[in-house]
Amino acid sequence: MSKKLIVFVLIGLSMNFSCNTDDDVVGTINETFIIGQWQLTSSTKNGTNVDLGTCDLMETYVFDKSNKVSITLHTLNANNICEEGSKTTYDYSITNKNLTISNNSTFVISTSENAKLILTSKSSSDTFVNTYKRK
Repeated sequence: MSKKLIVFVLIGLSMNFSCNTDDDVVGTINETFIIGQWQLTSSTKNGTNVDLGTCDLMETYVFDKSNKVSITLHTLNANNICEEGSKTTYDYSITNKNLTISNNSTFVISTSENAKLILTSKSSSDTFVNTYKRK
């Protein structure tokens, strides 16, 4: 009798873990969630980790309440020191889990917690997933 109980418990546990849908997506992401500054922490291309340099990891997105996003990128200068390479501001909108930035960028937003932003984009042949932390 105890063997049957163990089997049922194991089956129940495996069903519980395997039947979970995408744990990364939190309901409907709204503009309130995204407001603030986000810094890049990791990136993948087609599921393979992208090797990010120090300057890459300084990339930030700052979303404000007026639907503007400032994107700051950094580059190495002649002394191998990261410095601000470009800072551009665009309009953005959010519909359900889709973020659209006026520079023709479209992302699917997901998160597993309030301090993490995951932006997924697709080209004709590649899928990119960038993860940001709230600053």
